[in-house]
Amino acid sequence: MSNTYRHYHSSRRLSSEKRELANLAIENLQGWDGAVSEIKQWPGYKPQPLWALDKRASQLGISKLFYKDESQRFGRELGSFKALGAPYAVYMLLADAVEERTGSRPSAEQLRRREFASITERITVCVATDGNQGRGLAHAAKTFGCRCVIYIHGHVSSGRKEAMEALGAIVIRIDGEYEASVQRSKEDARMNGWHFVSSTSWDNFKEPLPRHVMNGYMVMVEEALDMVPDVNEITHVFVQGGVGSIAAAVFMGFAQRVNGVPPRFIIVEPLEADCLYQSAVNDNPTPSSGNLHTIMAGLACREVSPAAWLILDWLCSDYLAIPDQWVEQAMKALADGAGDVSIVSGESAAGGMGVLLNTLKHPELKEKLGIDNNSQVLLFGCEGATDTQIYREIVGLSALEVFEHQTAVVAAS
Repeated sequence: MSNTYRHYHSSRRLSSEKRELANLAIENLQGWDGAVSEIKQWPGYKPQPLWALDKRASQLGISKLFYKDESQRFGRELGSFKALGAPYAVYMLLADAVEERTGSRPSAEQLRRREFASITERITVCVATDGNQGRGLAHAAKTFGCRCVIYIHGHVSSGRKEAMEALGAIVIRIDGEYEASVQRSKEDARMNGWHFVSSTSWDNFKEPLPRHVMNGYMVMVEEALDMVPDVNEITHVFVQGGVGSIAAAVFMGFAQRVNGVPPRFIIVEPLEADCLYQSAVNDNPTPSSGNLHTIMAGLACREVSPAAWLILDWLCSDYLAIPDQWVEQAMKALADGAGDVSIVSGESAAGGMGVLLNTLKHPELKEKLGIDNNSQVLLFGCEGATDTQIYREIVGLSALEVFEHQTAVVAAS
């Protein structure tokens, strides 16, 4: 794969025209406080860390570098921000079903205790996934007591497939790429009366399930906003691409919290799966023409989420498509720590660090992004080692070894 990159800076960002187009989607996503407060009451919840990487910031020639770490969200077995969205959506779906039948709304604890199993066990949720969304959905179905069917495409690793099966899901592998698995999942849901649980929205998040998924993601966003020393001092925010949902959630949360003009919002995606970059260049949702073959498995998406795209088109300043080598380099660097804490960063989480490391080799990229010695940069690391074998092959260490080093550094500090 080429070691070059592609960059696009949007001159349309923050325009009144783009704000008007995004308005309905943003309005429908307001009121996520209920989701945040609900999830914070769940067993196993604890805020995930925001690491200050001061040594690395100095090496990169910037003022501050922060990394929001989702590698242990609800345990290392889930280890992704997607352990927030799908479980909250499933809880709301099942609570609605119970309330409709009984006239009384159950708590999450009542569902966990199977008090309404005669109702919930008849409900099936499904999704198409590269791994993390399916794992989150399978965990939700097991936790709250419904059935789960997951569709994967040919390039999803056997390790990720087995992790979903271990949580009790039926996993169906189809021929074709991610979008083909989406269509099969949605069609089977339609025919069987199942519920397709995804953040992708075609109606400005009017439908409840995509809205619930997005509201669940705001737990991570609110944690980061509360942990950053001064949110108004952040100059750059890097988020992974994919269909654009998590980036839309992060950028929207930031834009509503900061005073004045928001920081540079930067999306990072693979060269071979660059639907957001292509959409920005063409000023219209545009599928990627790449082959989708990338180690960034969670970002191997052909098309954008239409509703998320409207928010990104208004808020995102920069779109970057990068080679896999940059991600491998970043995963190793984060695991090493280089004087900072060691971090387990999965293939789909390390792109932002990959960009920063390569500004040392590509000074023109640093200039394009407006990064200098006064910059305060926030990276969202949205997954950990979601396939432990692949992680070891790339990094040369097991995730457990890196976590042990992290624990030792924290204990000594």
